[in-house]
Amino acid sequence: MVKRKLKEWLKRYLPAEIVGTITALAAASITHYFTYNLILIAYAASLAEAIGFYSTVFIQQLMHVINVNKTKNILLTFKDLSKIIRNILLEFGVAGLLDDLTLRPFFMYVFPILLNNFALGILVGKLVGDLSFYCIAILSYELKNRVDISRKNNTPSNT
Repeated sequence: MVKRKLKEWLKRYLPAEIVGTITALAAASITHYFTYNLILIAYAASLAEAIGFYSTVFIQQLMHVINVNKTKNILLTFKDLSKIIRNILLEFGVAGLLDDLTLRPFFMYVFPILLNNFALGILVGKLVGDLSFYCIAILSYELKNRVDISRKNNTPSNT
């Protein structure tokens, strides 16, 4: 059960995490080139990571719906897009707001100072931010899945 869930979560989150990490480190480095203001650097890295992460999640979900619709010979609909956005907000809304606005910038500010190493500090701050983010995001994902399953089980059949 645990091994299966870990595989599911890795498949779901790892691509977005890789893109988010690259965009966070790139934004931190670019911002650091222009200023040594760690608060500005931390927020730039956090914002860039969010853009990279959520863009990847959206594209993954979009590709999944397109592939499912293709097998049914159906085009992508506005309802499909609405459902993708709703699901992303349900899964990441609380975690994302808490993480992107407070926790991650704080960690990305503090760790370069504590470790006295800019690049390592940004990376460690990002990873500590990931831990807090995923505690909330995975809980939201699992709760959303349970609600979806219970809705499917309680749906009256057409027979």
